[in-house]
Amino acid sequence: MAALYFRLDPAQYPFPRCLVHTLTGLHCPGCGTQRAVHALLHGRVGQAIGFNLLAALATPVLVVGVMEELRGWLSKRPHRNSFLYRPWFGWSVVIFTVLFTVLRNLPGSLGAWLAP
Repeated sequence: MAALYFRLDPAQYPFPRCLVHTLTGLHCPGCGTQRAVHALLHGRVGQAIGFNLLAALATPVLVVGVMEELRGWLSKRPHRNSFLYRPWFGWSVVIFTVLFTVLRNLPGSLGAWLAP
C-alpha cells in the first residue's frame, strides 16, 4: 500500500472518497488521510499536517508498533511491554480522536485549520 500511495497522488486519481463526508458534509477523523500519507511518504510533513493532523501524529506511533511486532516476530516472542498495550494509551487515542473530530467540524478558524 505504501508503494501505491507513494506513486499515486490521491488528489489526482480516483481513490475512494469518504462516505461520511459525502453523506453528511462532516469531516470524519480519517478525512484527508490518503493525501496525508502521500505527503508523508514524500517527506512533506507540513503538508501532511494540513491534510490530517491526526494521521501525521499517529505515524510515529504506527512505526513503533510495526517495529515492535517485527522484533517479536523475529525473536519468536511477542513483546507486550510497550506503552502501546497500556489501557491509558488506548483511552487517550479514543478521547483524542473524538476531540479531533469535533474540533475539525466546528465553524471558525480552528475548524478550518483542522479540516482537510
